[in-house]
Amino acid sequence: MIDPRAWPPLCGAVAGCGALLVLSGAAKLVRAARGTGGGTAVQQALRLGDVPWRNFQAVAGAAELAIGLLVCAGAGHAGTDALMAGQGVLFVALLGYVRHRHIPGDCGCVARRHPSSPGESAATRWTVARAVFIALAGAAGAAVGVHSPSALPRSGEAFAWVVALTTSALLAAVDLEPRTPRCRRALLFPVRTMLAEVTGHSSYQAMAASLGGTGERVLFRRAGCVDEFWFPAHGSGPDDQRYLEIKASRAASGALALRAAVAERPPLGNVRTLPARPGSRGIRGNRAAAKA
Repeated sequence: MIDPRAWPPLCGAVAGCGALLVLSGAAKLVRAARGTGGGTAVQQALRLGDVPWRNFQAVAGAAELAIGLLVCAGAGHAGTDALMAGQGVLFVALLGYVRHRHIPGDCGCVARRHPSSPGESAATRWTVARAVFIALAGAAGAAVGVHSPSALPRSGEAFAWVVALTTSALLAAVDLEPRTPRCRRALLFPVRTMLAEVTGHSSYQAMAASLGGTGERVLFRRAGCVDEFWFPAHGSGPDDQRYLEIKASRAASGALALRAAVAERPPLGNVRTLPARPGSRGIRGNRAAAKA
């Protein structure tokens, strides 16, 4: 019979969440000391000025750091795990509110992940899922009273620490945006990612609305570090087909830069046709624009 209090995967997962709180708390304390943590979506959601936000960030960072250290050390067991669960619930509430209200800005998490465009929020589904995982791990640890990995027998201690390091690394990686060094494209699904960001950008939405919406098939071509998209405009016939031409690239900081124009003819050369996916952000925006 496996004792859940000494089950290495559970002990490691709880300790890994504690390690993430240590990193997050230390990052908040450093930003508060330097005065560089302002302008986040959470600050706007709480409606705090720069000085109150700096004080709030320092208190929140100290609390996260203290709870994370206690969880990793195994001090207090159920009590500290319950505090971690409470922090996870608080994170879920804040990030969920930010996403629900579409508040722009970065999430102020472990690493300051900046949104791809000024009007977007960097609080993604993954950041909310990470907060849910922290809350669940804390609740599970409090329910069964898990031990610290260092309190396990030697055979299970090493495995538990491996799980802890893996968990903390994966949770911290949510804030990272792996991109190519030269063009700053996403390493995973670069065309799909760029298309989603383009169709969610305010410049595209404004231009698409002025054309009465765009179709559900996109012409695509890559020219160096520039991704070129041609969106067929609604309401134009085969003899007078117009296109919304978007040229998208990234600055060195990773910010998205768009150049939009109306083209009277389709592009020449090596062009791919991309089907827009049903239920995607771009399709919803196109249909909304068409109704307008």
